[in-house]
Amino acid sequence: MNQVILTGATGFIGSYFVKYLTDQGINVLAIGRKNYGQLSKTRQKKLAKATYLKLDMSNISSLASNLKQIGWKVSPEASFVNLAWGGIDKLSDLNIKAQLNNVAWSVNAMEAASSIGCRRFIHIGTMEEAFTYKYLELDYNINAEYNRHVIYSVAKIAAKYSLRIKAKEFGVDYIHVLHSHVMGPDDDKDSFLQVTLSKLILGEELIFSSGEQLFDVISPIDCCKAYYLICCKGIPDSEYWVGSGNPRKLREYVERMFELYPSAANLQFGTLPYNDIKLNASDFSIELLAKHTGYAPVASYEDIVRDLHTFLFPKLIES
Repeated sequence: MNQVILTGATGFIGSYFVKYLTDQGINVLAIGRKNYGQLSKTRQKKLAKATYLKLDMSNISSLASNLKQIGWKVSPEASFVNLAWGGIDKLSDLNIKAQLNNVAWSVNAMEAASSIGCRRFIHIGTMEEAFTYKYLELDYNINAEYNRHVIYSVAKIAAKYSLRIKAKEFGVDYIHVLHSHVMGPDDDKDSFLQVTLSKLILGEELIFSSGEQLFDVISPIDCCKAYYLICCKGIPDSEYWVGSGNPRKLREYVERMFELYPSAANLQFGTLPYNDIKLNASDFSIELLAKHTGYAPVASYEDIVRDLHTFLFPKLIES
């Protein structure tokens, strides 16, 4: 594998993946919907060694003509990685039309990949899918364990099955990838643990649910390493989970963060209600990924927290 075409290249994980690939000497076509000049300097730096193509996913069917215009030749060993996904206000919102547009655009991306000669198509799903399969088993007249991520992840699941059905028609090898929570510098989303670390830095109140539910955290580099190995060694028709291989109770992540960066505020577990599905340890299994690709994460949770603290601290103190 000497070439990767990547949609969603300007996002948090996407920009890390571009840099990881180009550092390995891989020729990358980075596709994003923004003008390059609109990107932060940090993300421009990550994309610096790639070829950047501004192309909205609603127009992904025109990829072949765009490549012809910029003179970008597709290698027979190229992999197409589809990371692009978006809502109206947030990545995971309740706008059904916006979420379902992503399903159609993902299928269009696979067709475009086939038309330019890519024979390997890797679609990045979400850990919310693991919750949603369990949501769908509930009686919605009785149960209320639903949140805003459900519409998002139902669309992700619809994309997965649509792509599986279409892969044979388009003549591509399809692989589906899920991953645990990716945490690190330059994330512009308000994820729970990042918000918690910000509260520790600022000395704000630390109010939580019981935190008994299982969770898992990986670094951006370990995530990118897994994506790379899947591009190189992943087996078609497989579904892989990318994670640490060591899920823990959510409160343990918070407690360890507090030990690293203590605050005058007390940890208040159980103050907020928890009303959601709980995952099992097996839901986070990386066994198949390790078996097929040799993947093994390197960064510890402590490493991840320290990196994020180094990034957040000056920004929060200055503001």
